[in-house]
Amino acid sequence: MKRLLLVPTVLLAGCLASGIMEQNGQFDSSRFDPAQRLSPTAFEQNATMKDTSVHEDPTLLRAGVPRSQIATAFGAPNKTSDQGGVVQDVYEFNPDGSKFVKPKVYARNIAAGVFTGGIATVVHQARIHHTEQQLTVYRLTYGPDGTVQSVQKESRQQEQDAQQSNP
Repeated sequence: MKRLLLVPTVLLAGCLASGIMEQNGQFDSSRFDPAQRLSPTAFEQNATMKDTSVHEDPTLLRAGVPRSQIATAFGAPNKTSDQGGVVQDVYEFNPDGSKFVKPKVYARNIAAGVFTGGIATVVHQARIHHTEQQLTVYRLTYGPDGTVQSVQKESRQQEQDAQQSNP
């Protein structure tokens, strides 16, 4: 009898946990908006981890460009930090140039993990990890005037290739 109560309890806890997660320090309302969550675009982005409407453009990702222009071209950054008044945005791009979209945790993911004994979760996390290892990452640091002061470009795939060729 206790085992029968365990499954609904785990599912309920997962649903609650997924509902209170935040993204970029802001509450993610798309989780509760069926128009956004169930749209074909959102479904495709969650499955492919790509936003094909946004493409990497190194000519914009350089010093001197206003933050507003970058936000217009690339949308919200994948991560933002503000340390001591210094704002840093991180944009991540797939090898094909599309913007990386980290998949959201939905109740269906948690349920799949529970009903497959955790195998679905392991496979899903391995797929995310593999994709993250191939990203090109831009770290943009802004000055007080809102323009890019410095750009750090990291290509994780090139770093891995260099490490493998120089053991």
